[in-house]
Amino acid sequence: MRRSSRPAYPNHRPAGAASATSAPACCGRSPPSPPANCCSPPRVGAQYGYSLMWALVAVLVLKLFVTREIGRYSVVTGRRLLTGLAGLPGPRGWAIWVILVPQLVVGIAAIAGIASAAGSALALAVPGAIQLWTGVVIAAAAGLVLVGHYTGVEWVSRVLGVALALGAVVAAIQVGPDLTEAAAGFVPVPPDDLRVAEILPWLGFLSNGAAGLMWYSYWITAKGIGHAGVPAADRRDPRHLDSHQIDRVRGWLRTMTLDSTFAVVGVALITVAFLILGAELLRPEGIVPAEADVARDLTRLFSEVFGSVGFWLMVVGLVSAFWTATLTNIDGWQRLYTDGVRRVLPARLADHTLTRPAVISRTAIVLWLAILPYAVFLVFGNPVALLTLAGSIEAVHIPLVAGLVLWLNRRTMPRALRAGRAATALVVAAVVFFTWFALYYLWQQFTG
Repeated sequence: MRRSSRPAYPNHRPAGAASATSAPACCGRSPPSPPANCCSPPRVGAQYGYSLMWALVAVLVLKLFVTREIGRYSVVTGRRLLTGLAGLPGPRGWAIWVILVPQLVVGIAAIAGIASAAGSALALAVPGAIQLWTGVVIAAAAGLVLVGHYTGVEWVSRVLGVALALGAVVAAIQVGPDLTEAAAGFVPVPPDDLRVAEILPWLGFLSNGAAGLMWYSYWITAKGIGHAGVPAADRRDPRHLDSHQIDRVRGWLRTMTLDSTFAVVGVALITVAFLILGAELLRPEGIVPAEADVARDLTRLFSEVFGSVGFWLMVVGLVSAFWTATLTNIDGWQRLYTDGVRRVLPARLADHTLTRPAVISRTAIVLWLAILPYAVFLVFGNPVALLTLAGSIEAVHIPLVAGLVLWLNRRTMPRALRAGRAATALVVAAVVFFTWFALYYLWQQFTG
Protein backbone atom coordinates (compact mmCIF):
# COMPACT_ATOMS: atom_id res chain seq x y z
CA MET A 1 0.00 0.00 0.00
CA ARG A 2 1.35 3.39 -0.90
CA ARG A 3 2.22 5.53 2.08
CA SER A 4 0.18 8.73 2.40
CA SER A 5 2.09 11.98 2.23
CA ARG A 6 -0.10 13.46 4.95
CA PRO A 7 1.22 13.02 8.50
CA ALA A 8 -1.00 10.73 10.58
CA TYR A 9 -2.23 13.22 13.15
CA PRO A 10 -3.53 11.49 16.27
CA ASN A 11 -7.31 11.60 16.67
CA HIS A 12 -7.26 11.15 20.43
CA ARG A 13 -5.18 12.08 23.42
CA PRO A 14 -2.07 9.98 23.87
CA ALA A 15 -2.13 7.68 26.87
CA GLY A 16 -1.58 9.70 30.01
CA ALA A 17 -2.46 13.01 28.42
CA ALA A 18 -5.82 13.45 30.06
CA SER A 19 -4.92 16.84 31.45
CA ALA A 20 -1.99 19.16 31.42
CA THR A 21 -2.39 19.51 35.15
CA SER A 22 -2.12 15.76 35.75
CA ALA A 23 1.08 15.09 33.89
CA PRO A 24 4.04 13.79 35.80
CA ALA A 25 6.44 16.56 36.60
CA CYS A 26 9.22 14.49 35.09
CA CYS A 27 7.65 15.21 31.72
CA GLY A 28 8.13 18.91 32.10
CA ARG A 29 4.71 20.08 33.29
CA SER A 30 5.66 21.44 36.71
CA PRO A 31 3.10 21.84 39.47
CA PRO A 32 2.23 25.26 40.85
CA SER A 33 5.15 26.62 42.85
CA PRO A 34 4.78 26.17 46.66
CA PRO A 35 6.87 29.29 47.37
CA ALA A 36 4.37 31.37 45.40
CA ASN A 37 1.20 29.65 46.55
CA CYS A 38 1.92 28.63 50.18
CA CYS A 39 4.73 30.86 51.41
CA SER A 40 4.51 34.20 49.61
CA PRO A 41 0.72 34.89 49.76
CA PRO A 42 0.59 34.92 53.58
CA ARG A 43 3.62 37.25 53.58
CA VAL A 44 1.98 39.54 51.04
CA GLY A 45 -1.32 39.45 52.94
CA ALA A 46 0.44 40.15 56.23
CA GLN A 47 2.24 43.16 54.75
CA TYR A 48 -0.24 44.65 52.29
CA GLY A 49 -3.61 43.10 53.09
CA TYR A 50 -5.77 42.89 49.96
CA SER A 51 -4.24 45.86 48.15
CA LEU A 52 -2.40 43.67 45.60
CA MET A 53 -5.30 41.49 44.45
CA TRP A 54 -5.10 43.27 41.09
CA ALA A 55 -1.48 42.18 40.67
CA LEU A 56 -2.42 38.57 41.46
CA VAL A 57 -5.10 38.54 38.76
CA ALA A 58 -2.85 40.30 36.24
CA VAL A 59 0.03 37.86 36.78
CA LEU A 60 -2.16 34.76 36.45
CA VAL A 61 -3.83 35.98 33.26
CA LEU A 62 -0.62 37.19 31.65
CA LYS A 63 1.31 34.01 32.50
CA LEU A 64 -1.55 31.93 31.11
CA PHE A 65 -1.07 33.56 27.71
CA VAL A 66 2.71 33.19 27.86
CA THR A 67 2.18 29.50 28.66
CA ARG A 68 -0.14 29.21 25.66
CA GLU A 69 2.53 30.62 23.36
CA ILE A 70 5.14 28.16 24.66
CA GLY A 71 2.68 25.29 24.32
CA ARG A 72 1.64 26.57 20.90
CA TYR A 73 5.19 26.25 19.60
CA SER A 74 5.51 22.61 20.70
CA VAL A 75 2.00 21.60 19.61
CA VAL A 76 2.43 23.10 16.15
CA THR A 77 6.06 22.11 15.49
CA GLY A 78 6.44 19.00 17.66
CA ARG A 79 9.72 20.38 19.02
CA ARG A 80 10.93 21.63 22.40
CA LEU A 81 11.25 25.36 22.95
CA LEU A 82 15.05 25.39 23.12
CA THR A 83 15.19 23.70 19.72
CA GLY A 84 13.43 26.69 18.22
CA LEU A 85 15.38 29.28 20.19
CA ALA A 86 18.65 27.75 18.99
CA GLY A 87 17.67 28.61 15.41
CA LEU A 88 16.87 32.30 15.92
CA PRO A 89 18.89 34.76 13.81
CA GLY A 90 22.10 36.08 15.31
CA PRO A 91 25.24 34.62 16.86
CA ARG A 92 25.09 30.86 17.32
CA GLY A 93 23.12 29.89 20.41
CA TRP A 94 22.74 33.41 21.79
CA ALA A 95 19.12 32.85 22.85
CA ILE A 96 20.09 29.63 24.64
CA TRP A 97 22.79 31.48 26.59
CA VAL A 98 20.39 34.20 27.76
CA ILE A 99 18.01 31.46 28.92
CA LEU A 100 20.61 29.15 30.44
CA VAL A 101 22.88 31.49 32.41
CA PRO A 102 20.21 33.08 34.67
CA GLN A 103 18.61 29.67 35.21
CA LEU A 104 21.91 28.25 36.46
CA VAL A 105 21.68 30.74 39.32
CA VAL A 106 17.94 30.32 39.85
CA GLY A 107 18.22 26.53 40.07
CA ILE A 108 20.73 26.66 42.92
CA ALA A 109 18.93 29.38 44.90
CA ALA A 110 15.43 27.98 44.39
CA ILE A 111 16.28 24.42 45.37
CA ALA A 112 18.23 25.64 48.39
CA GLY A 113 15.26 27.76 49.46
CA ILE A 114 12.55 25.19 48.77
CA ALA A 115 14.44 22.31 50.39
CA SER A 116 15.28 24.37 53.48
CA ALA A 117 11.59 25.34 53.78
CA ALA A 118 10.79 21.61 53.81
CA GLY A 119 13.57 21.13 56.34
CA SER A 120 12.15 23.83 58.61
CA ALA A 121 8.74 22.12 58.50
CA LEU A 122 10.29 18.74 59.30
CA ALA A 123 12.19 20.25 62.21
CA LEU A 124 8.85 21.24 63.80
CA ALA A 125 7.71 17.63 63.94
CA VAL A 126 10.87 15.51 64.11
CA PRO A 127 13.93 16.05 66.33
CA GLY A 128 16.90 17.35 64.40
CA ALA A 129 18.34 20.57 63.09
CA ILE A 130 17.03 22.26 59.95
CA GLN A 131 20.48 21.76 58.39
CA LEU A 132 20.13 17.99 58.79
CA TRP A 133 16.62 17.79 57.36
CA THR A 134 17.44 20.10 54.46
CA GLY A 135 20.27 17.75 53.49
CA VAL A 136 17.94 14.75 53.77
CA VAL A 137 15.32 16.45 51.58
CA ILE A 138 17.83 17.32 48.85
CA ALA A 139 19.52 13.91 48.94
CA ALA A 140 16.22 12.02 48.77
CA ALA A 141 14.89 14.16 45.92
CA ALA A 142 18.10 14.01 43.89
CA GLY A 143 18.35 10.25 44.47
CA LEU A 144 14.84 9.66 43.15
CA VAL A 145 15.50 11.78 40.08
CA LEU A 146 18.66 9.77 39.39
CA VAL A 147 16.70 6.52 39.72
CA GLY A 148 13.88 7.92 37.61
CA HIS A 149 10.99 6.02 39.24
CA TYR A 150 8.76 7.88 41.65
CA THR A 151 5.18 7.49 40.45
CA GLY A 152 3.95 6.23 43.84
CA VAL A 153 5.63 9.07 45.71
CA GLU A 154 4.15 11.55 43.26
CA TRP A 155 0.60 10.31 43.83
CA VAL A 156 0.94 10.41 47.63
CA SER A 157 2.32 13.96 47.41
CA ARG A 158 -0.50 14.95 45.09
CA VAL A 159 -3.14 13.72 47.57
CA LEU A 160 -1.45 15.57 50.44
CA GLY A 161 -1.20 18.68 48.29
CA VAL A 162 -4.93 18.57 47.55
CA ALA A 163 -5.62 18.16 51.27
CA LEU A 164 -3.48 21.22 52.06
CA ALA A 165 -5.22 23.25 49.34
CA LEU A 166 -8.69 22.25 50.54
CA GLY A 167 -7.68 23.03 54.11
CA ALA A 168 -6.53 26.50 53.05
CA VAL A 169 -9.78 27.19 51.19
CA VAL A 170 -11.95 25.97 54.11
CA ALA A 171 -9.88 27.96 56.60
CA ALA A 172 -10.16 31.10 54.47
CA ILE A 173 -13.94 30.68 54.28
CA GLN A 174 -14.20 30.20 58.04
CA VAL A 175 -12.00 33.21 58.76
CA GLY A 176 -14.05 35.29 56.35
CA PRO A 177 -12.36 38.03 54.32
CA ASP A 178 -13.29 41.68 54.56
CA LEU A 179 -15.18 41.76 51.27
CA THR A 180 -15.16 45.55 50.99
CA GLU A 181 -11.40 45.72 51.45
CA ALA A 182 -10.88 42.73 49.16
CA ALA A 183 -12.97 44.33 46.40
CA ALA A 184 -10.94 47.53 46.70
CA GLY A 185 -7.81 45.45 46.14
CA PHE A 186 -8.83 44.81 42.53
CA VAL A 187 -8.29 48.49 41.70
CA PRO A 188 -4.80 48.63 40.12
CA VAL A 189 -3.23 51.15 42.47
CA PRO A 190 0.09 50.18 44.12
CA PRO A 191 0.08 50.77 47.90
CA ASP A 192 2.10 53.76 49.10
CA ASP A 193 4.43 51.58 51.16
CA LEU A 194 5.04 49.06 48.39
CA ARG A 195 8.48 47.49 48.44
CA VAL A 196 8.88 45.69 45.12
CA ALA A 197 11.64 43.52 46.59
CA GLU A 198 8.99 41.96 48.83
CA ILE A 199 6.54 41.04 46.06
CA LEU A 200 8.78 40.50 43.02
CA PRO A 201 9.59 36.88 44.05
CA TRP A 202 5.88 36.22 44.47
CA LEU A 203 5.13 37.61 41.03
CA GLY A 204 8.02 35.61 39.59
CA PHE A 205 7.00 32.26 41.06
CA LEU A 206 3.21 32.68 41.05
CA SER A 207 1.69 29.81 39.05
CA ASN A 208 5.13 29.10 37.56
CA GLY A 209 8.39 30.96 37.10
CA ALA A 210 10.25 31.40 33.84
CA ALA A 211 11.73 27.91 34.14
CA GLY A 212 8.36 26.32 34.89
CA LEU A 213 6.85 28.03 31.87
CA MET A 214 9.59 26.59 29.65
CA TRP A 215 9.18 23.11 31.12
CA TYR A 216 5.65 23.06 29.68
CA SER A 217 7.28 22.59 26.28
CA TYR A 218 8.93 19.39 27.54
CA TRP A 219 5.57 18.11 28.77
CA ILE A 220 3.89 18.73 25.42
CA THR A 221 6.58 16.88 23.46
CA ALA A 222 6.85 14.02 25.96
CA LYS A 223 3.09 13.42 25.81
CA GLY A 224 2.98 13.59 22.02
CA ILE A 225 0.34 16.30 21.88
CA GLY A 226 -0.50 17.80 18.50
CA HIS A 227 2.33 17.70 15.96
CA ALA A 228 4.55 16.19 18.68
CA GLY A 229 2.50 13.01 18.25
CA VAL A 230 3.58 12.66 14.62
CA PRO A 231 6.73 10.59 13.96
CA ALA A 232 9.66 12.90 13.31
CA ALA A 233 10.17 11.47 9.83
CA ASP A 234 6.57 12.35 8.89
CA ARG A 235 6.51 15.90 10.22
CA ARG A 236 6.11 18.75 7.78
CA ASP A 237 7.08 22.37 8.05
CA PRO A 238 4.16 24.01 9.93
CA ARG A 239 4.01 26.68 7.23
CA HIS A 240 3.10 23.99 4.69
CA LEU A 241 0.26 22.26 6.53
CA ASP A 242 -2.99 21.79 4.64
CA SER A 243 -6.39 22.94 5.91
CA HIS A 244 -7.24 19.52 7.43
CA GLN A 245 -4.01 19.45 9.44
CA ILE A 246 -4.45 23.06 10.54
CA ASP A 247 -7.96 22.27 11.83
CA ARG A 248 -6.61 19.28 13.76
CA VAL A 249 -3.84 21.32 15.37
CA ARG A 250 -6.33 24.05 16.27
CA GLY A 251 -8.30 21.41 18.16
CA TRP A 252 -5.21 20.50 20.17
CA LEU A 253 -4.53 24.17 20.86
CA ARG A 254 -8.06 24.57 22.24
CA THR A 255 -7.56 21.55 24.49
CA MET A 256 -4.22 22.90 25.68
CA THR A 257 -5.81 26.27 26.46
CA LEU A 258 -8.62 24.64 28.43
CA ASP A 259 -6.21 22.54 30.49
CA SER A 260 -4.00 25.53 31.25
CA THR A 261 -6.99 27.65 32.21
CA PHE A 262 -8.23 25.04 34.69
CA ALA A 263 -4.75 24.93 36.21
CA VAL A 264 -4.69 28.72 36.61
CA VAL A 265 -8.12 28.71 38.28
CA GLY A 266 -6.85 26.14 40.78
CA VAL A 267 -3.75 28.22 41.49
CA ALA A 268 -5.92 31.32 41.96
CA LEU A 269 -8.12 29.60 44.56
CA ILE A 270 -5.14 28.38 46.60
CA THR A 271 -3.27 31.67 46.37
CA VAL A 272 -6.28 33.79 47.35
CA ALA A 273 -7.02 31.44 50.27
CA PHE A 274 -3.50 31.82 51.71
CA LEU A 275 -3.55 35.57 51.07
CA ILE A 276 -6.82 35.85 53.03
CA LEU A 277 -5.31 33.90 55.92
CA GLY A 278 -2.27 36.18 55.94
CA ALA A 279 -4.40 39.33 55.82
CA GLU A 280 -6.90 38.22 58.48
CA LEU A 281 -4.72 36.24 60.90
CA LEU A 282 -1.14 37.48 60.58
CA ARG A 283 -1.54 41.14 59.61
CA PRO A 284 -3.49 42.15 62.77
CA GLU A 285 -0.70 40.66 64.91
CA GLY A 286 2.12 42.14 62.82
CA ILE A 287 3.57 38.71 61.97
CA VAL A 288 5.38 38.30 58.64
CA PRO A 289 6.67 34.75 57.94
CA ALA A 290 10.41 35.06 57.49
CA GLU A 291 13.75 33.31 57.58
CA ALA A 292 14.02 29.89 59.26
CA ASP A 293 10.73 30.49 61.12
CA VAL A 294 8.67 30.47 57.93
CA ALA A 295 7.18 27.00 58.57
CA ARG A 296 6.40 27.77 62.21
CA ASP A 297 4.66 31.01 61.27
CA LEU A 298 2.65 29.30 58.53
CA THR A 299 1.36 26.63 60.93
CA ARG A 300 -0.37 29.43 62.85
CA LEU A 301 -2.70 29.87 59.88
CA PHE A 302 -4.29 26.44 60.37
CA SER A 303 -3.75 26.17 64.13
CA GLU A 304 -5.92 29.21 64.79
CA VAL A 305 -8.75 27.71 62.73
CA PHE A 306 -8.50 23.93 63.22
CA GLY A 307 -6.46 23.64 66.43
CA SER A 308 -3.87 20.85 66.78
CA VAL A 309 -5.33 19.00 63.79
CA GLY A 310 -4.65 22.08 61.69
CA PHE A 311 -1.08 22.26 62.95
CA TRP A 312 -0.32 18.72 61.81
CA LEU A 313 -2.19 19.16 58.53
CA MET A 314 -0.08 22.21 57.76
CA VAL A 315 3.18 20.53 58.80
CA VAL A 316 2.51 17.40 56.72
CA GLY A 317 1.22 19.48 53.82
CA LEU A 318 4.23 21.80 53.85
CA VAL A 319 6.72 18.93 54.04
CA SER A 320 4.98 17.17 51.16
CA ALA A 321 4.57 20.30 49.04
CA PHE A 322 8.12 21.57 49.45
CA TRP A 323 9.73 18.14 49.15
CA THR A 324 7.76 17.39 45.98
CA ALA A 325 8.74 20.82 44.66
CA THR A 326 12.39 20.01 45.36
CA LEU A 327 12.01 16.75 43.45
CA THR A 328 10.22 18.22 40.45
CA ASN A 329 12.48 21.27 40.26
CA ILE A 330 15.62 19.14 40.27
CA ASP A 331 14.09 17.05 37.50
CA GLY A 332 12.94 20.05 35.48
CA TRP A 333 16.19 21.97 35.72
CA GLN A 334 18.37 18.98 34.89
CA ARG A 335 16.36 18.57 31.67
CA LEU A 336 16.68 22.26 30.85
CA TYR A 337 20.40 22.27 31.64
CA THR A 338 21.08 19.11 29.66
CA ASP A 339 19.17 20.36 26.65
CA GLY A 340 20.71 23.83 26.83
CA VAL A 341 24.31 22.69 27.31
CA ARG A 342 24.04 20.24 24.42
CA ARG A 343 22.81 23.00 22.13
CA VAL A 344 25.61 25.44 22.87
CA LEU A 345 28.44 22.90 22.68
CA PRO A 346 30.84 23.27 19.77
CA ALA A 347 30.23 20.61 17.12
CA ARG A 348 33.61 19.00 17.77
CA LEU A 349 32.61 18.23 21.38
CA ALA A 350 29.11 16.97 20.72
CA ASP A 351 30.14 13.29 20.50
CA HIS A 352 32.63 13.33 23.38
CA THR A 353 32.00 10.83 26.18
CA LEU A 354 31.77 13.56 28.82
CA THR A 355 29.17 15.54 26.84
CA ARG A 356 26.68 12.74 26.33
CA PRO A 357 23.20 13.68 27.61
CA ALA A 358 23.27 11.07 30.39
CA VAL A 359 26.59 12.37 31.72
CA ILE A 360 25.50 16.03 31.62
CA SER A 361 22.23 15.11 33.31
CA ARG A 362 23.82 13.19 36.18
CA THR A 363 26.43 15.91 36.68
CA ALA A 364 23.71 18.56 36.82
CA ILE A 365 21.68 16.57 39.36
CA VAL A 366 24.53 15.70 41.72
CA LEU A 367 26.73 18.79 41.51
CA TRP A 368 24.61 21.74 40.41
CA LEU A 369 21.23 20.76 41.86
CA ALA A 370 22.18 18.90 45.04
CA ILE A 371 25.66 19.66 46.37
CA LEU A 372 25.75 23.37 45.44
CA PRO A 373 22.23 24.19 46.75
CA TYR A 374 23.01 22.49 50.06
CA ALA A 375 26.31 24.36 50.35
CA VAL A 376 24.55 27.66 49.58
CA PHE A 377 21.97 26.95 52.27
CA LEU A 378 24.67 26.15 54.84
CA VAL A 379 26.33 29.48 54.07
CA PHE A 380 23.23 31.69 53.98
CA GLY A 381 20.70 29.62 55.96
CA ASN A 382 17.65 31.72 55.11
CA PRO A 383 14.90 30.05 53.01
CA VAL A 384 13.02 33.29 52.42
CA ALA A 385 16.13 35.18 51.25
CA LEU A 386 17.08 32.35 48.87
CA LEU A 387 13.58 32.17 47.43
CA THR A 388 13.53 35.96 47.15
CA LEU A 389 16.69 35.88 45.04
CA ALA A 390 15.40 33.06 42.83
CA GLY A 391 11.95 34.60 42.42
CA SER A 392 13.36 38.00 41.57
CA ILE A 393 15.50 36.54 38.79
CA GLU A 394 12.50 34.57 37.51
CA ALA A 395 10.36 37.72 37.40
CA VAL A 396 13.05 39.58 35.45
CA HIS A 397 13.52 36.58 33.14
CA ILE A 398 9.83 36.16 32.26
CA PRO A 399 9.58 39.14 29.84
CA LEU A 400 12.64 37.85 28.00
CA VAL A 401 11.13 34.37 27.63
CA ALA A 402 7.78 35.84 26.59
CA GLY A 403 9.33 38.08 23.98
CA LEU A 404 11.49 35.32 22.52
CA VAL A 405 8.67 32.81 22.19
CA LEU A 406 6.37 35.37 20.58
CA TRP A 407 9.07 36.21 18.03
CA LEU A 408 9.80 32.52 17.47
CA ASN A 409 6.16 31.68 16.81
CA ARG A 410 5.72 34.49 14.31
CA ARG A 411 8.77 33.22 12.43
CA THR A 412 7.85 29.54 12.32
CA MET A 413 4.05 29.35 12.04
CA PRO A 414 1.49 30.07 9.37
CA ARG A 415 -0.82 32.96 10.13
CA ALA A 416 -3.71 30.54 10.75
CA LEU A 417 -1.92 29.00 13.74
CA ARG A 418 -0.40 32.13 15.27
CA ALA A 419 -1.86 33.88 18.28
CA GLY A 420 -4.63 36.32 17.46
CA ARG A 421 -4.39 40.04 18.10
CA ALA A 422 -5.85 39.87 21.60
CA ALA A 423 -3.60 36.97 22.67
CA THR A 424 -0.55 38.67 21.17
CA ALA A 425 -1.42 41.90 22.95
CA LEU A 426 -1.63 40.05 26.27
CA VAL A 427 1.79 38.45 25.77
CA VAL A 428 3.19 41.90 24.96
CA ALA A 429 1.44 43.17 28.08
CA ALA A 430 3.24 40.45 30.07
CA VAL A 431 6.55 41.73 28.74
CA VAL A 432 5.65 45.31 29.72
CA PHE A 433 4.20 44.34 33.11
CA PHE A 434 7.17 42.32 34.34
CA THR A 435 9.67 44.74 32.83
CA TRP A 436 8.01 47.62 34.69
CA PHE A 437 8.21 45.76 38.01
CA ALA A 438 11.85 44.84 37.35
CA LEU A 439 12.79 48.46 36.55
CA TYR A 440 10.84 49.75 39.54
CA TYR A 441 12.70 47.23 41.71
CA LEU A 442 16.05 48.47 40.44
CA TRP A 443 15.00 52.09 40.96
CA GLN A 444 14.08 51.36 44.59
CA GLN A 445 17.37 49.57 45.16
CA PHE A 446 19.38 52.51 43.88
CA THR A 447 17.30 55.22 45.57
CA GLY A 448 16.87 53.38 48.85
